[in-house]
Amino acid sequence: MILQKLMCLTLAVIGGISLFGCEKERPESAQGETVKIGVIYPFTGPNASTGEDLKAAVELATEIVNRSFDIPIPLAKEEGLSAHGRAEIQIIYKDSQSDPNRAAKGVEELVKEHQVVAIMGCYSSTVTAAASERAEIMKVPFLNAASTSPTLTQRGFKWFFRTTPDDEMFAQNFFTFLSDLSERMKIDPPKRLLLVYENRLWGTSVSRAERKLAIKHGYEIVEDIPYDSKESRFDEELRRIKLSPPAVILQASYANDAVLFVKGYKANQINPIAILAMNAGFISPHFLKSLGSDGDYILSREVWALDLGRRKPLVHEINDLFKRRSGRNMTGNSARVFTALITLADAINRARSLEARKIRDALLGTEIKGEQVIMPWDGVKFDPETGQNILGRGIIVQVQEGQYRTVWPWDSSSRAVVWPMPSWSERGGRK
Repeated sequence: MILQKLMCLTLAVIGGISLFGCEKERPESAQGETVKIGVIYPFTGPNASTGEDLKAAVELATEIVNRSFDIPIPLAKEEGLSAHGRAEIQIIYKDSQSDPNRAAKGVEELVKEHQVVAIMGCYSSTVTAAASERAEIMKVPFLNAASTSPTLTQRGFKWFFRTTPDDEMFAQNFFTFLSDLSERMKIDPPKRLLLVYENRLWGTSVSRAERKLAIKHGYEIVEDIPYDSKESRFDEELRRIKLSPPAVILQASYANDAVLFVKGYKANQINPIAILAMNAGFISPHFLKSLGSDGDYILSREVWALDLGRRKPLVHEINDLFKRRSGRNMTGNSARVFTALITLADAINRARSLEARKIRDALLGTEIKGEQVIMPWDGVKFDPETGQNILGRGIIVQVQEGQYRTVWPWDSSSRAVVWPMPSWSERGGRK
């Protein structure tokens, strides 16, 4: 070991070579000391409002692990990590600014400067791809909670894990929902779709899945409109949408662009039959805060909704804790991140070691039951080949009277779906 360290130091001094391959020895267990976990999210830039929502979820999950709570989730009842001498977890944050290069650099800093034992992040799929690639090179466990591009678990990585379902599953939910409308509500949705999506990894992955399923289910795509989410105006995109025949819009947007598009729909009197959104910006705290009643009747795929607490009291228990801390309800994004951090902390505890490979092996052995998570999932269990949670599933919510209401699947719904969307001229004046 002394010889290895001398070789690494010599290489670094003489050749300026990175120390990635020269792993620092880590203790087998924290034995009451602090266990550091790195978290990378956008706290400034276009997705800052979402980043703050995710941070609030991380901080609640951290408090539950470090303190004692009488709630039926892993690590809640005892203080700290029991297998590590009741060590507390400490979160080291890095701001990605929604920039892939900055996120990748953040991974290096977290490992080399802060000696984190695992990393959680990021938000947008493009940023997550870059950060997790760096973590793979450095052999650090990387858990993703909210990036849904299917390609992320198709890279053959051994250190990448994802708790949320991906967009292929969510896109399939859309078409199953449309089919169910005919069978359950005797509604015959038109076979016309209009695709609107941000043009980076996430949005293009969504559009590919939707096009494939549209062909399979006999739908016509009347327009296909990618756009740059960094733009501040979408005049040309809105013009094309207005000139299209009435259709169901399938849209994938982040926080600022989702708001700008809906404002543009109203300003241009664009009245789609429905908007089926791919989560993200359409469930950001910024969305309804900015739009008020203009956000009503949007449909979105989701992974969580507060009204699920009617059948699962744990949802309300955790949301009440979150609301006392942050002053607002959880979103699907913050609920996913909360669940992911509990999952990661549970794996670190079960590893009984802070060695990276043992934490990775513990993640592979994860078996969290459905009743132990606030999500409408069957639990958390990772596919050993892809790192994908195989027990996740989605729901569809609709904004009604300023609240996200579950409308599908029918056995989980709290409200009947409003179909089609009322035109702008038909709507009331709720502020």
